[in-house]
Amino acid sequence: MVYAVVTGGGTSGHVIPAMAICELLVEAGYSASDIRYVGSRRGVEQELMKSSQISAEYLPISGLQRSWNLQGMARNALLPMRLLRSRILARGLIKMWRPSVVISVGGYASEPMSRAALAANVPLVCVSYDRIPGLATRRQAKQASISAVAFEGSPLPRSVLTGAPVRKQLRALNVASSRESARSELGISPDARMVVVMGGSLGSGVLNSMVTDLLRELAGTQSVVYHICGERFVRDAMPHVPAGVQYMRVGYEDRMATVYSALDVLVSRAGASSVAEIATVGVAAVLIPWPDAADGHQELNARWLTDGGAGILMDDVACADGRTASEVAKLLADGGRVKAMAHTAYQLGTLHRSSALIDAIEGAAHATVARGTMDD
Repeated sequence: MVYAVVTGGGTSGHVIPAMAICELLVEAGYSASDIRYVGSRRGVEQELMKSSQISAEYLPISGLQRSWNLQGMARNALLPMRLLRSRILARGLIKMWRPSVVISVGGYASEPMSRAALAANVPLVCVSYDRIPGLATRRQAKQASISAVAFEGSPLPRSVLTGAPVRKQLRALNVASSRESARSELGISPDARMVVVMGGSLGSGVLNSMVTDLLRELAGTQSVVYHICGERFVRDAMPHVPAGVQYMRVGYEDRMATVYSALDVLVSRAGASSVAEIATVGVAAVLIPWPDAADGHQELNARWLTDGGAGILMDDVACADGRTASEVAKLLADGGRVKAMAHTAYQLGTLHRSSALIDAIEGAAHATVARGTMDD
């Protein structure tokens, strides 16, 4: 018997919150051996979970392919069989583990275990960290014990405001005290102004193109542009780097605590995990929501920060015509404004650094135990 099963995945936007929940459970006193993670064989989770102490299982389920090429159509044709197989395996896992609670972070990989939990009367906790919940979460929440949400006013039933799940290394991070060592690790001068540009786990061609304009805007200043471009873009031609500017480019960066500590300004898409991390650690940000995000949820995520003065909202058009680069350069030169924005962001992240999510999970599990005792 295990205490908790955390399920969901397919993309890092789901897997990283799942890993954060596992860490929260361990911090709360549960043994790693009493926690399981269940994801998909076809997502990024097998790579990301390699460093975790949590035992994991991977189901054959895959997401719907939106491409109409032969490969995409062939994979979609296999979906019903993979879904059925995953549901059968999930029911077996529930029967074998007999968990006290199942926690879903959404995404297609969460469906089999969530359905199996409900069928076995195991309490299901849906964790929603976007301002507009995803389709899988909306479906599961109808029958879930509770919905643990990151934003007020959630449309999900039985919602409890808990903040978003954020990795331990970021919840415990003090960027001010870590700044000197972080810059030393990255090879960056303690006196330089540093901007980080990142476009999510896959990278963003729009943000990558904007970097050329940003470098031009920063010419002649003692500045650093640290560019996390995405693995698929890492072999693109290098931009022209003007005198006085240091340019560093990586495809992927797993030392985000170090990066957050070292930077002055972050330029980023507005995925739920990124927005939660910005508030948790407290950094100044310029946010460019991905315009094709379902229901415009990235813009709503961003506005939670920017409407409160903790960030600046821009868009893809502004990236293309040079306005974003100009705005970033102006912000980078205004140390007082950078500090004020970072402070406001940190205040907004208070709930993310709390134990509210674990309290909600334990409440759901204990309520079911108590109800079962009364029924006996």
